[in-house]
Amino acid sequence: MAVIVFALTTINPDDLEALSMYLGTTKPLLEEAGAEILQGYEISATIVGEKLPEMATIVRYPNRAAVDKVFQSAEYQALKEIRERAFLSYQIGVVEADAPGLTR
Repeated sequence: MAVIVFALTTINPDDLEALSMYLGTTKPLLEEAGAEILQGYEISATIVGEKLPEMATIVRYPNRAAVDKVFQSAEYQALKEIRERAFLSYQIGVVEADAPGLTR
């Protein structure tokens, strides 16, 4: 059953080389796991609460095992320092397949 992952990020404009390295490594990982980037949104304002990251990216994975395959892989684990340089803010959230409103 499909799983949706939300990536809430703010790119570090001072280290676009790190961002390029991060994306260059994660793109093949997503493809291998059967993940699909559905949409990316720029967050223009925070209405309530603390300021949100600048981007929200929605990625659909075929199942939870595919999510774990990407995020627990040695290749992804090796990106920690690069990810910390590439993003000022980086948060990941998961919506499980049986959540109301999730398109399968």
